Parts: sequence; structure tokens; C-alpha cells
Amino acid sequence: MFSALWFVASSLAAPAQAPSALIVWMAPAPPAVPVLAAAERVSGAAQHRAWADMAFTGEPFNSDDERRLSALNTVLKDGRVRWEEFDAEAGVARALASAVEPLTVLTSTSDRDLLRTALLWAGSGITRGYPEALFPSLQDTAPFRVSVAGKSAVRPWVDAIALDPKHKFDRTEFPDGQSFTRVVDLQAELALLPPGHLAVDVLPPGTAVVVDGTPVPEGTRSVDLAPGHHFAHVLVNGAVAERLEFDSAPNDTANLRSAISPEELASAAATVALGSAEVPADVATAVRSLAGRMGGAYRVFLGTVDEKGKPRLAAFSGGAVVVKKRPVTLLFVGELGGGVLQSSGFSGNEGVEELTYQFGGSLGLEMGIYNVALFASGDLAFSPSVQMPFGTEGGTTPDDNEQTSAFFRPNGGVGVYLPRPLPGKVFFLLGGTYGWFAPASMGPGVKLSVGIPLQNDEKTWLRFTVDAYRGTQSAGFLAEGTSTSMASLRMGFGSGM
Repeated sequence: MFSALWFVASSLAAPAQAPSALIVWMAPAPPAVPVLAAAERVSGAAQHRAWADMAFTGEPFNSDDERRLSALNTVLKDGRVRWEEFDAEAGVARALASAVEPLTVLTSTSDRDLLRTALLWAGSGITRGYPEALFPSLQDTAPFRVSVAGKSAVRPWVDAIALDPKHKFDRTEFPDGQSFTRVVDLQAELALLPPGHLAVDVLPPGTAVVVDGTPVPEGTRSVDLAPGHHFAHVLVNGAVAERLEFDSAPNDTANLRSAISPEELASAAATVALGSAEVPADVATAVRSLAGRMGGAYRVFLGTVDEKGKPRLAAFSGGAVVVKKRPVTLLFVGELGGGVLQSSGFSGNEGVEELTYQFGGSLGLEMGIYNVALFASGDLAFSPSVQMPFGTEGGTTPDDNEQTSAFFRPNGGVGVYLPRPLPGKVFFLLGGTYGWFAPASMGPGVKLSVGIPLQNDEKTWLRFTVDAYRGTQSAGFLAEGTSTSMASLRMGFGSGM
């Protein structure tokens, strides 16, 4: 029976509630799970982000990136096939240059190696397609030229060397021996020039810098760069962010900057701890950008952890409101179910314990003061197969000694919520009861309830209750001293008030 009820519960109850709030923590990383749970008691179900998510714009590697790399590989293969055709070299070079141009990220050394090979062949194609003496001056070759330290050079070859200046070239990487010799000589010339630099800001934990497909050691603040074109990006929890594509020249410095410095982050945390969202301008801009990139109508909060380890939230935007924790919760409860009834006071059983079935329902009210629960309910049970006499001992009229199959039990009790019945949260209630059981029995009981939030309704719970009672018929009434026991499994709803 219980498994069937649980199936019904699963179909009605929500899975994990979809987050409706965004908490951006003014910290290097979101805090521990217990702190997140405490914060969500104020915000509701939330997504949690921190410094790295604000500091860099997320630009994940996607299908367009895969398509561009695949297209470059296809053009390279086609160019190798066409290479020996009459006067095809310059056309191959231009096709490769067009396929290289859309690339914006190199995620691995294999991406880098593909690009380097394409650049080597592009350089070979353009130099074979035009006389060497005219190459530095022709309009057609202008896109394939670059000036390095005042000297004209073949741009694709310079860029190929820049990807890995210490790479040892092999003749098999080139379509002809002349190109191999010229690139090796160019590599030696470029090695004599002072490097350029990529200056890296202090990065949040969990981030890494990748330059030309190769990860940079953690904590690096400056990366030496050979002259030529470079690709850099930041990995934020393994996802590509903040792509940077730039040309480097000797002694030049390019910058990979974080949108928020550690000092600004610390200042924002101190402000939020005081209950204000008046954070530094860069932080506010980054939070708005992050919320916009995530989409959806999130209520946005700024978060920090105080010196006692407790979360502090400040409402930022999107209709966010910081609500102080209510110490009191009220629930109206209605349930239906059934179970067993046992008594030695049924009519005709002459004091012998008899077990039968019963069904019925309950209406009640629960008041929680933090995790303490006070509750009262009226339970009604029907057991058509038995009857119990009521009236006083010595009654002589039918009105005094009637029989009933309906048993009413008003009762109250005290218990504990684990956890409290907060919006959208599962809760448990364990408590003890005491009450009257008609016709004239009094006694204690115990109750265990579980509440499961309904989908799209943060203030209504599907409830299961196991309820038990044991009492004795009161003195002065028929069947005095006989005992009565009842156990019920009920299902219903609880609604917050």
C-alpha cells in the first residue's frame, strides 16, 4: 500500500525545484553546501556563482569552433591534392588564409599543430606563386606580408613559428625543400629578437590561462611571446572564457585582464556584509553582465559569509527581496487514509481484544516556532464491521446506551520539524499527541509526517502521515477500563498560511 502511495506522491511532487534566484558570492568561490542551503532559505532555490564567473566573459567552445577547425582541415587536405596542379599554389594559399581567419580559439596542441601546418603551406603557396624579388612590393601579396623589426617577412610563416618558437621543423611538414630551408632560417632570425609579453592579472581559483593551445603554469604573471599572431583564453572550471586574439611584436605587452581585482572583490564583500548592494562599479557591471548571459528572469542577490560563518545576502536586481527569517510558520492540513483498529471494548466481544480495519480522515492546524511544532487536529475513523457502546454505566434507556461505528478523536500535541516547512523544501515532523477517542477513551499517541513540495507551488506540500494511538475507556462509562488502539496511514496536503 505504501509503495502505491509513494508512486502517487512522486507523480504529484516536484523534482528538484528549478532555480529562480541567482546568488553571486563576493568570494573566490561559492561557500560550503550548508552555507548555500542556509542562503536558499532566504532566496529560494538558486544558482550560485563567484569571482571567476564575474571576472571573465564565458565563451564556451561550441559547434561553430568545431566547424571552423574541421573546415580548415578539409581545405588543407584539398590544397595538398591540388598542389601539383598548374599555377595552383597561390590559390591554395588564399583558400588556407580564408579558412584560418575565422579561428578564435585553440584549445589544445592538436589545434595548434593543425593551424601551424596550414600556415606553413599557405606561406609556401604564396611564395611559390610570385617571384621572390617582387613579393615585398606587390599589392596581391600585401595580406601575406608583415614587418618584423623593420624587415619584411612572410606573415603565415611568422605566425606558424610564433605558435611554438622552439618547435623543431621537419622537411615532411613542407610541400618543398626550399620552403623548409627558408622557415628554418627565419626561425633562427626571430629567435634573436627580444620577446613580446602577455601580462596576466591575478586570477580566481579554478581558472587557467591557455596560450596558443598550451596551458600556462598556475600563478604565471607574464608569458614570453615570439613575434606573430597569438591566441589566448581563460578556462573557468574547464570552460572557455575571455578569448583574446592579438599580434605581438618585440618588447610589446598585451594584457589579459580580469574584470574584477582581488581588492574590488574584498571591498564588495565588506559592503554586502553591512547589508548594502552599493558595490564597486566594476563589480556591479560584472554582475549585470553575468545575469544577462545566464538568461531567465532571475532574482539576483549578492552574497558573502560573515565572521560567524553565516551567509549575508543583499538584494541586487530582478525583483530580489531579502526577507528576514520568520520564526513562526502556520500550516493547514487535510488528510485521508486508513489503517487498523483494535479494542477489547467492542460490543459482543466480552473484553477480548479484537482487530479490524478502519478508514477516515483528519483536519488540523500546525504552528511551528522555528523547529518546534505545536499542532491540533480532529480525526474521524469509520469501522463498519464493529460497534462500540457509549453512555454511562447503569444507563437504562436506548438513548443512554447506543452503539457507534464512527470514532472521533480530537487531539493535540508537540513535536519537532526536521527541517522547518520552508517554501519549496521537504520537511519531516515527529511528535507526540494526547486526546479523546470517542466514545470515552483517553490516551497518548505518536505521529510522523513528511511533506514534499508540489511543483510550481512553494507553499503547498503533499503529505504522508503515520499516526498511532493507545488509550483506555474512562471511568463511569460503559466498557470502563477496556483498551483501544488505532494506527493509520494517511495522505493529503498541507498549505502554508
